Amino acid sequence: MNTVNYLGIEEQLILPYQLLKIAIFEEAKILFEDRPNIVKKWYTEAYHMTEDEYRNQYPSNEMSPSFKALYIFITEGLFFQKHITKKMIKEAVLQHSETIISTISNFLYNEFPEEIKRSLNEKTIEQTIEQDYLLTSMDNKYTMLRNIVAKKNDFKEWGDEQMAAELIDNKGNLRGMAALRPDPNSIEVAEDQEDLWMKLVDSAYNSLDEWTADLFDLITYLWMVSHKNSEGYIEFHSNDALRLRQMIGPEENSNELVVRERDRFNIMKRVVALSSMWVSLSEGKIITQKDKQYDFQDFKRMFDIGAIRVAYDKNTGEAQGIYALQIKPSSVLTPLINASSQMIGLLHIKVFQYSHQTQKEHKRLLRYIDRQWKMRIRLKAKLTQPFKISTLLKEMDISERYNWSEKKDKLENVLDDFEIDGVIKKWEYTEYFDELLVGKKGWYKKWLNYSIILYPTDTLLAEYKKNVDLLSQGILDRSIFEKIDQRSQDNSFFEKEGVRDESLQYAISEVAPTKEELIIEQVPTIATQHTNKQEITPTLNSIQQSFDFDFSVNEEIYLSPESMKEAISRLNISIRQAAREIGVAHTTLSRYIKRENKRQNKKNDEKMLNWLKDKLTI
Repeated sequence: MNTVNYLGIEEQLILPYQLLKIAIFEEAKILFEDRPNIVKKWYTEAYHMTEDEYRNQYPSNEMSPSFKALYIFITEGLFFQKHITKKMIKEAVLQHSETIISTISNFLYNEFPEEIKRSLNEKTIEQTIEQDYLLTSMDNKYTMLRNIVAKKNDFKEWGDEQMAAELIDNKGNLRGMAALRPDPNSIEVAEDQEDLWMKLVDSAYNSLDEWTADLFDLITYLWMVSHKNSEGYIEFHSNDALRLRQMIGPEENSNELVVRERDRFNIMKRVVALSSMWVSLSEGKIITQKDKQYDFQDFKRMFDIGAIRVAYDKNTGEAQGIYALQIKPSSVLTPLINASSQMIGLLHIKVFQYSHQTQKEHKRLLRYIDRQWKMRIRLKAKLTQPFKISTLLKEMDISERYNWSEKKDKLENVLDDFEIDGVIKKWEYTEYFDELLVGKKGWYKKWLNYSIILYPTDTLLAEYKKNVDLLSQGILDRSIFEKIDQRSQDNSFFEKEGVRDESLQYAISEVAPTKEELIIEQVPTIATQHTNKQEITPTLNSIQQSFDFDFSVNEEIYLSPESMKEAISRLNISIRQAAREIGVAHTTLSRYIKRENKRQNKKNDEKMLNWLKDKLTI
């Protein structure tokens, strides 16, 4: 069949139909090199000429629909009524690769059933995972809308069997309303898909949670960076969310497949819930209780859904689940997620991997911290400006069933997890807090007024630096990264309380945000806190829980909660990592540092002292 030497065809030769087909195949096949079934079928179509093709010099009706669509897109869509050369095709495929894949995707789904499980966003998702961050809007209005889709309990019955919730900004002001209006007729579906669609629509209210907020961020991100069709839709595939959540595993057994199909359904019902959300916003006005008439602009849907892609059972032909759909944000959201907006910032992808059931506080605090760093960069504020504990707890929205001691543990454990997971570089209190106070009457009132410093990771700084040349603005100290690393080595945890690192004071944007867009805790900087370092710094040979084993080397090194905490801080590692190296449980080491151990464990003490001597000697 193949009698043509494609490599021998000259770059500038005007191609006749037969060679045009071959050139389109040879240049475009690289886009589908990981799909051998497609490439094999297209190869046959490219190098075979039917009698009808010889006669008409045009693809016949018997040609593969997907290859015919590819041929027509290039010859008529890109080069209508033009003489086409090999070089022109090569450059067109390189320049329009995403558009080509998107344009012929529907033909591929119909022609190759296995294609339904593939996402058009595969490369985008993989790149996002590699860089640890995705783009999202840090605009106050966007944050308010994203947060409301996670707050099912805020919705109350309103009007004609609708559910509605007030939209409250970050200062507690009323800005509008959100209404849940599940509409089974919002899109046209085939008759055999109606039951499946109705199940998704009926579950809209129960789908409002932190996972839905994650999908809100993911869809708007994909809309910012992905190819859109002529109507402004992008394709969102359930695999996009599954991949970020790292839930796609091997397909060796059917049980794994059942779990994945259930997860696909859970994802899509949340997407349908997003499309069922309508909002009405005041035009910059604060609505008071006195004139709370909800006389706002007309309600607008947040997301519109176009076509859906449904998988069918090979044996019964019944619709099994929605794998993908076309979706776009409405005019309420599009101004907020313009990729060129000054309010676009970086959100760590770990937010997708924390459980929406057991790690809600992780998700809420992560979003808040990343937003604050973006705001501080934009406002040219100090990135290491401390956060008040009361503010962090407010953002976490911890259940009232937890007592104050449990809330303290939860906050510290979340921050430990952030450090381990690379969300933050490290964290520390701005001043020493005596753990012996915990449990005593009114202890938490003092603790709530303490502050915590959160250090951004080098990766976050590098990602922001990619977008704007900070050095050229004279804002970013050239040794910023080195100084951040040195900071953990210069002094002990308590000695660093008196250090002010001006190298962290830099910003990206010249444009300051509005008051509504920014909340930064006005906590006194470390340099202005009149703390007597001598008063708060414990001695390393503290009597309580301090043991000196009879070792022949490093006899000056003593084990104590303070020396362990200082060593962990100097090494710039987390408590969990230290516990793994020592060979004790994380909770054991944490309790020891907090002086919560009720009895001495000599084996654990010996392990800790050995580790301490080894590390400090090095």
